[in-house]
Order: sequence, then structure tokens, then C-alpha cells
Amino acid sequence: MPILLLDRRLEPQRIDGFADQGISALDDSTALPGPAVIVEAVDPAPKAADHTRESRQITGLIASRPLACREQHGYWVEIDTEAADHWTQMTDDLRRRLIDDTQASLDVNEFKQATDGASTSIITNNWVYSGSPRVYRIAGRLRDFVAVLGDLTRG
Repeated sequence: MPILLLDRRLEPQRIDGFADQGISALDDSTALPGPAVIVEAVDPAPKAADHTRESRQITGLIASRPLACREQHGYWVEIDTEAADHWTQMTDDLRRRLIDDTQASLDVNEFKQATDGASTSIITNNWVYSGSPRVYRIAGRLRDFVAVLGDLTRG
């Protein structure tokens, strides 16, 4: 599957991974200032040129496997396997809700779907929970990725 970069230029660009010119090393905060995300694309060719800015950025990328993200003037952060798995297991509607609001709550059923049926008491770096009945929020690298993707869509 192709690896794509999405940054302020709006249109996804094929890259050769982290070694690609302009991406440079993950610890170089001067190359490609961000915000930006790198994904392994599910749909490598977003269609319909008449989409709005937001849909152009997300079409073909919303279900893609996140590999890395970078906040404005920050460093590249690699997305761990667990966070990437959870992102790809979510529905498009849930992904869009989280992009719009990284503090959005998930109920137990949404959490189980996003974590492939994991125990609702799962200890993870990518989720926090509270209350009774439990509500879940994204955290860790998953939240980092979603926050940067949100910055790009609102940009």
C-alpha cells in the first residue's frame, strides 16, 4: 500500500516513507514544519475534485493506517501499532467525531468496536476512562495523531 503525506498543501502526496526527501529524520524539527501526518493509505487516490477542503483532506485517508504525525514546529512522532490498529477499527463516523473533538466521549460499545472487543478495563496508553457507566476518551499517540489530523482539516 502506498505511503502518503498530508500537510498544509491539502492534496495527499506519495512518499517513500521517513527517508523521503523533505521528511528527513524523525527528530529533525526543521524539515517540513507541520502540521502533517503520514499514513499507509487504504484508498491511494481520493476521488472527486469538487470536494470541499475538509473532505479532500480526509477522503482516502480517514480509514488509513497512521504511521506518524507532527504538530506545528514539532518533531515527528511515530504512531504505535496499538494506536494504529484502534484507528483502523473505528467507523468513519467515529473517526470524524474524534477529529472534530479530541475530547469526545465513547460509550462501551464504541470502545469495544475500536479496540476489537477488548476488555472494558483494558490498561492502555491510548485510552482513558472514567465514570459509571464508563466513558472512554482517546489518549497518547492516538490522540496526538487525531489532534494533528484535526488541525489539518480546520487549517
